[in-house]
Order: sequence, then structure tokens, then C-alpha cells
Amino acid sequence: MDSKNNIRQFAKKFRDQLNVLPEFASDAAEHFMKAVDPPQHSIVSVYYPIGSEIDPSPIVEKLWERNITVCLPCIEAGERALKFAPWTRQTKLEAASFGTVEPMDKTRFFDPYIVIVPLLAFDQRGNRMGYGQGHYDETLCQLRARKDILAVGLAYAEQAVLLALPIEPHDQRLDMVVTPQRVFDFRP
Repeated sequence: MDSKNNIRQFAKKFRDQLNVLPEFASDAAEHFMKAVDPPQHSIVSVYYPIGSEIDPSPIVEKLWERNITVCLPCIEAGERALKFAPWTRQTKLEAASFGTVEPMDKTRFFDPYIVIVPLLAFDQRGNRMGYGQGHYDETLCQLRARKDILAVGLAYAEQAVLLALPIEPHDQRLDMVVTPQRVFDFRP
């Protein structure tokens, strides 16, 4: 566990120091829409960026333009798995735990077909280094037990590591990682 925490701290520090251009988020959105091409009936979960995470808002705008249901993750006290509340242009947001925001209205939840996942680092096999809370691992595990989903990491290309990340039995692999430069597809 110590090595994972060391990698996590290094990866966060490294990401914080990246030279990020304003067009990177839009470039990643273009790659996402081409590679994933979400069908009209899709439900897509995104995240609200914190710190130096790549901003998914250009993807959100493209999804809204296509009338695709967009959700934001919500953390409920005592629960590891995330719930997903709808997010539209009219949705009022509120500060939430972990420095992010959630929809104020938590009366409806959806199971997304596509889950866009933030990360600190990823390897060439689709393993992801997250923040260590286990929310996305538990969520992906539960969603995959119910239906076919697509787990898509959103990152800068520099967050790719050449050596395999340390993994534990509960860790969930990503199906793809989308960067401003290209798409990494880990599906068989």
C-alpha cells in the first residue's frame, strides 16, 4: 500500500506541474466523441474537475448538443459506490465532499452506460491510479455486475506510465483512456 501511496503522490505532483494548453480539453472532447460515439439513448457520467484534472466540460457540451443524458457522481455518507444525478444546463450545483460539486437535486439517479473517470496515472493495460478512496472501483464493479458499461479515463497523455501500476483485487480496469493527443483502447 505504501508504494501505491508514493506513486499517487508523485503522479499528483507531476500532473500539477504539466504545461497544459487551453485547447487540450477540446482536443480530448473531439477524440472522445469520435472513439466512443455515444448513442442518442446513452446515459453518460462525467466528473466535475478538481485541481489539475483535465476539464470534461467540452465533452459535456457536445453531449448536451446531442440531447444525451449527462450525470454527475454523488457521494453519499457511508457509501463507497457513487450514485449519478442528472446534470443539465439548468441544474443547480452545490459544494460536495472531496472538493468537487454535485447536483443539489438528488431525487433521481441513473445507471450510466458510459462512465468518464478522472485519474492520476494509467498504464498500458488500462489500470488506473486514482485518489485512493475506492469510489470508482466499487462503482465500476457494481455497474459491471448489472450491465455492460464503458469505463473511459480522461487524462493528459503525460499521465501514461510505461511500467505496470501496482494493482489489488478490487481495482477495476478502464476500457479506454482519452487524451488530447489520442485514444488508448484496452478492450480485447
